[in-house]
Amino acid sequence: SSAATEGNPSSGGPTSVEPGSASGSASGSGAEEPWLELGWGVTEFNAYDGVLPILVGPQGLAMFSVPLRGAGFYNPPDPGFDNPDMPILQAWVDVEGYDGSPSGHLNEVVDYPALFTPSLDLPGALEGSAVWLLIPDDVQPDQLQGLAAHLHADMIDANGLMLSDDHDLVIGEPPPPPDGP
Repeated sequence: SSAATEGNPSSGGPTSVEPGSASGSASGSGAEEPWLELGWGVTEFNAYDGVLPILVGPQGLAMFSVPLRGAGFYNPPDPGFDNPDMPILQAWVDVEGYDGSPSGHLNEVVDYPALFTPSLDLPGALEGSAVWLLIPDDVQPDQLQGLAAHLHADMIDANGLMLSDDHDLVIGEPPPPPDGP
């Protein structure tokens, strides 16, 4: 059992862990500090390189597709969208002049059960399925090209641990695939 799935949920106040503080060990135990990272991609995780790509999803909708990865938080041994111990995610993207969501964001997800499974690429880490922040119907994706965007997520686990990640990006096209085999 990894540190990301150990422990039982308990009540208590949230603990906020800032992005970038996820290196080193927790209290010298050798356990990794809790962390959460947002990326982009529909079926795989890609780290941000200054651009928030507009992607077309499997249903033909323009969106920001935001996969998750992290470690050190409680993830139930039997994750599922109906499990009350799932980590809960709030995520949004802000673009000046576009505030169509109920909370004034371009788009957002609220109280989303974040489904994580063990990562095949990062030992000890968990990967979450992509959260889709759809471009609203009244906004043409090309209107957003080149605009500054702020992407933010908060996630709280069943033990009250809160993790956050933020990115200041420019909306654009996905980067080309890397050269080579």
